[in-house]
Amino acid sequence: MKFKDIEKLILKKEQTFSDFLELNRIYGFSLVNIENFQISETITFGLKQHIDENTLFQAASMSKSIFAATVMRLNELGMINIEKNLVPEISKIITLEDHEKIQNITYKDLLSHTAGFNIHGFSGYLHTQQMPSLLQILHGERPSNSLRLELIHLPRTIFSYSGGGYMLAQYLLEQETNKSYLEWAKELVFKPLKMINSFHASTLDQIDTTKIAQGWSEHDTPIDHGFIFYPELAAAGQWSTPTDLALFGIEMMQALKGESHWMTKQSAEMMISVPKDIKTFYGLGFMLKEQTNIYFGHGGDNIGYHSSMVFNPVHGQGIVVMLNSDIGDKVRDQIINIATSLFL
Repeated sequence: MKFKDIEKLILKKEQTFSDFLELNRIYGFSLVNIENFQISETITFGLKQHIDENTLFQAASMSKSIFAATVMRLNELGMINIEKNLVPEISKIITLEDHEKIQNITYKDLLSHTAGFNIHGFSGYLHTQQMPSLLQILHGERPSNSLRLELIHLPRTIFSYSGGGYMLAQYLLEQETNKSYLEWAKELVFKPLKMINSFHASTLDQIDTTKIAQGWSEHDTPIDHGFIFYPELAAAGQWSTPTDLALFGIEMMQALKGESHWMTKQSAEMMISVPKDIKTFYGLGFMLKEQTNIYFGHGGDNIGYHSSMVFNPVHGQGIVVMLNSDIGDKVRDQIINIATSLFL
């Protein structure tokens, strides 16, 4: 699959891709193709600013895949146990209704969105607003702009997408290992996979604003100061590039072949396996889809940014798309759907 193949299916007669982006009010676009377990093509467009392969976009919910991989690596190292019953620790932080029925919740439940918690996603914060702490986010206490985390389903009975559950997992991980998730992600994922343009940030001094793609609102205006803050790091707070996320996807595919020195095949297979006896399309940090061959990935939707990554481990193919328009989700989906239809 090549970018020109996507262009043929997406463009009208005599239309250029720049015309297509302008029509859809997308002013920053970055794409990476993967063929045979290698980056084969990098495409960038900048209509209002310079965009290149090192330009940073918000990864939004694709952050969950990185967090899940970090948890799996910590499990491999014996720092945590993803099968451990977390109910005693959770009960110290939030009230579990019908506690006698809640006998077991694990990291696996939280990563697969089957633990039963609320809070689908997060709204972000303006630069002028005070950032909440992790506990304030979980408790729904100001300055947090989200409600408190609550159990709304019995564990392992239903799939219920919960960014809040990921924040709970982040808190528990940091308490158990006595080290921040920022540090673990850098040490266990970004550094070994050479993801040089990936990081988490909850304050302005952690970001080189000259390297970011300016986010654009649904009103076709630049977002004030360029972007909205997301201190919910495990669920939505990563900055990255398609190149870095492609490197991550390639290594995951290599792990599934048993050819990775970073993650074991057993752990990788667990990440793309759905929980038993629950109707779901989600593994541990990855959305799954099966047509002719299985492929896995994740999408991301923050204010001003849309993105997606999809990987086909059977043939070592993949695509990562990141763009900076709040109304760009349909274009993102169109490109991803065309690309996956062209997978072998």
